[in-house]
Amino acid sequence: MDFKTLQARLGRNGSAIVVGALLMFIDSFFAWYGLSGGSSSELKALGVQTSVSAWSAGFGAWFSVLLVLAVAAVAVLGALGRLPFAPLMIGFLEFSGGVLAALVVLLRWMTYQTASGAGASVGALWGTYVGVILAIVVAVFGYLDFVAKGGDIKNLGAVFQNGPQGPGGPQGPQGPYDQGQYNQGPYNQG
Repeated sequence: MDFKTLQARLGRNGSAIVVGALLMFIDSFFAWYGLSGGSSSELKALGVQTSVSAWSAGFGAWFSVLLVLAVAAVAVLGALGRLPFAPLMIGFLEFSGGVLAALVVLLRWMTYQTASGAGASVGALWGTYVGVILAIVVAVFGYLDFVAKGGDIKNLGAVFQNGPQGPGGPQGPQGPYDQGQYNQGPYNQG
């Protein structure tokens, strides 16, 4: 499958989820927490580390990055037909995973220890702000994909009542692969 076909299967919502996750992964390597102000540049000149990335800023920071990446993986695998779930369940996983990631990164931001004085302050840096925005973007597009697949916030029970569509899930009894009459597994699609 080429990129254009994948992009068409993902649609606008799935593409936004994947792009948001990739941007959040890139953002995770920038400064999320640390010292800012006049004295931070002097300390940097002396070789003192004045900030940390999401991977060193605590569980809430790095877990939210991993959660957004998992939401993107669900979107891609769902578009490829590789998940044994109904499309409504895939949309629900995208939505709920995005909301959970946004809440976790917001909680991490609120629980940073802060201090200020002598022309400098310690606290959240721009990487945290960008991470919060990207997690919210993924949550919003996860919700839009959930609604586009027939989901409704007022009736979340329908997500869990329907289950897989037909024998073997939404792809039929043989799964997502075109296995032909010989049923030789996913590697013989010739």
